[in-house]
Amino acid sequence: MKNICITTVTCAYLRAFLRNLWKTVVFCFILTFLFHASFHGFTVLAGERTVIVIQSQPIAAYNEAIKGFEESCKRNNVSIAGIYDLKGDIDEGKRVIKNIKDDKLRPDLILAVGILATTLVKEQFTDIPIIFCMVINHERFNLEGSNITGISSEASIRDQFAVLKELLGTADKNVGVIYDPKETGSIISEAVSIVGKSNFNLVKTEVTSGNQVASALKNIVNKIDALWIVPDGTVVTKESLEIILKMSLKHRLPVFCTSSAIVRAGALVSISPDYRQTGIQAAQLAQTLLTNSTVISLGVKQPDKLKVTLNTQTAGIIRVDISPLRSRPDVVLYP
Repeated sequence: MKNICITTVTCAYLRAFLRNLWKTVVFCFILTFLFHASFHGFTVLAGERTVIVIQSQPIAAYNEAIKGFEESCKRNNVSIAGIYDLKGDIDEGKRVIKNIKDDKLRPDLILAVGILATTLVKEQFTDIPIIFCMVINHERFNLEGSNITGISSEASIRDQFAVLKELLGTADKNVGVIYDPKETGSIISEAVSIVGKSNFNLVKTEVTSGNQVASALKNIVNKIDALWIVPDGTVVTKESLEIILKMSLKHRLPVFCTSSAIVRAGALVSISPDYRQTGIQAAQLAQTLLTNSTVISLGVKQPDKLKVTLNTQTAGIIRVDISPLRSRPDVVLYP
């Protein structure tokens, strides 16, 4: 009986020992797996050219541009060492920038997406090539620099009025624009010389606050054939946009702009960059900079590919024939 008890105790002890040993092996395996998994997306081979991506906040347009950038980098064997999201918070941005600068891995190039990321990166990295994109009205933010390359987030004025000409025909038309000279004065100055060659007459109205937009529009609404909304922070507010869109529908006035979001809100047509293609274009610029160490800036480029967004519901209300634009390969119909 004593021998049986000893054997039973020994077997029980052995089973417990094996269970604990197995748990230890599994635990170590999991730790090893998690360690490798955590760094999988950030593994960089010796001598490999690397870039990092810093986005201002997680919005759909930025994500689409980053997706295009990732896809093109992968095809061209450019390694992305990390993608950082500032979450629209300047303090978070400063923390992220500090962590990047403290890291031993120095990137060969930085892609900054949006104005917050771009301004912080420009201030903190003066000797690394930087590409910025998705910055609306970039001219007013003083983003020039010997290491700065950018992609404009607006279609050129020439392209915008070419689309309007397709829509409204070749007859002379008066186009109204409300703007704050401090915000978009340079855009309007450039437009004056271009618009005249496209059989359009620009009817300009200056404002200095959003409260003046309604009265400014009332003063010109019966004198114009279309309204051009430029990316002006004084004019383009939630309140003023509601006024502009309501009044334009009432007077059957076509509104064109560079934002598909404003088209979804009720404007007739927008001419804007294709966001995914913007990311692809950024990757192509990155490839050029990474393969030529003597060049650290390529200037600010116009977007390679545009899209035209049409609000078919608005077209019906204001009785504008949009058939001239329907056959374009880059057209998006809403809703």
